[in-house]
Amino acid sequence: MQAVATSGVRWVKADKLHVTLAFFGEVGEKRLNDILTAGREVASRHSPFSASISGSGVFPNWRRPRVVWLGLHDADHLMNLGNDVGSMSASLGFPPDHAFRAHLTIGRIPNPLSASQRKELQSALAGLSEVHPFDVTRVVLMQSALSPKGSTYSEVASFPLGGA
Repeated sequence: MQAVATSGVRWVKADKLHVTLAFFGEVGEKRLNDILTAGREVASRHSPFSASISGSGVFPNWRRPRVVWLGLHDADHLMNLGNDVGSMSASLGFPPDHAFRAHLTIGRIPNPLSASQRKELQSALAGLSEVHPFDVTRVVLMQSALSPKGSTYSEVASFPLGGA
């Protein structure tokens, strides 16, 4: 995949790229144990699968973009997994923060972009037409710590798909 260079976008470093299936916020030890148990059970119900990265865009819209994303296609299995994780999250009492949309966040836009910056970003994203397949073999529960330098992620647990 080609690098995209545009001003006004804070790009996500490659080692921080991930697909968020659910966001739990801050949780105590009891709730963490419930998440671990439920996460293991959800992952065991899904077999490993393939999906692909293709397409791009911004959230919420081009008038005021805040997040730059790559689309995930051939993602029926990913959508099913995301919906299952969302149902599990709701059953544990976590409020849904939004409907799952299969995407990979690649950049954040902290301040409004000028018209020329938006045009520059649209042109750069239009050039990302390659399809990149990948395999999904596990679900990972991550902990994020926010700081002025950005987020730091650490793995709490990993659940193999299919329970293997």
